[in-house]
Amino acid sequence: MWREVYHQILPGSVPGTRDLFVPVAYCRLPVRATPKALCKNILDVYGNPHPGTLDDLVRAVRDSIRDHNTTALLIDDVTRLRLHRQDDQDTLDLIRELMDLNVTLVLIGVDIPKSGLLRGAYVDARTNQYVLPDIRRGRSHNEAADTQTDRRFDLVDLDPFDYTTPIGMAAFLDHLAGIEDQLRLFRATAGMLTSGSMPEYLFRRSRGIVGLLRRLIEAGCTGAIASGEERLSLELLRSTPIRLGNLDDLDAETGEVPDIPQNVPPPTTSAKKSASRPRNTVFDDRGERPAADG
Repeated sequence: MWREVYHQILPGSVPGTRDLFVPVAYCRLPVRATPKALCKNILDVYGNPHPGTLDDLVRAVRDSIRDHNTTALLIDDVTRLRLHRQDDQDTLDLIRELMDLNVTLVLIGVDIPKSGLLRGAYVDARTNQYVLPDIRRGRSHNEAADTQTDRRFDLVDLDPFDYTTPIGMAAFLDHLAGIEDQLRLFRATAGMLTSGSMPEYLFRRSRGIVGLLRRLIEAGCTGAIASGEERLSLELLRSTPIRLGNLDDLDAETGEVPDIPQNVPPPTTSAKKSASRPRNTVFDDRGERPAADG
């Protein structure tokens, strides 16, 4: 619908070029965050060059978000910010500045309430939303720092999948079905991930954590292709370890590196709910609550 609305002012996709219409932009916060590094990560989404000064970088980010008609900006790994560091405080100020744009700002991280990012915030009893004061008024890059008080957020917990209730099981099976539809193994069969004891085994191996489940299935597909088996089976997955070695940009201090469960025995009739820390999403009150996908 948005593409049709903007069709008169934005051309369609052109082979070999980046899309001019980017309604949703996603980037990750660097492990050692600085305002410049965050601006560069955002500009990389659009394929735009990096100006030399911070003022020009911020201006380029504003222009890019406006020119590409971005309505939602997602910044992942926001709990990497450590507010005892000056650079991290400046980066948080920059994020607050971006709230002034006509864009829904979504901040994603592990265990946001314990990260200190909501320090000084309180829940408004009338709206059940966080009210976040500007803890560093007067030191922000924001041109209108006074307006940064009373910014409101919704905090959404995205827990690991639950395999102890019918609703939780159904949600996990739906997720597995979505993965199954995207696999391109030559000997893949209907129900390869969703039938028999496979769903419970996958839950036990991943504890319902989407990232671990994805790594296990990716590694299993690699093994299936290399061996010529071209399908996923319990026997293959039992010999497949979960490795995060190629994700060396994760920050262990912020809980981004989960405990990897060791291989488990054959499935039993029950599974305990994961006690892993929840992954949270915080977003301002200009956008709608995003659907939790696990």
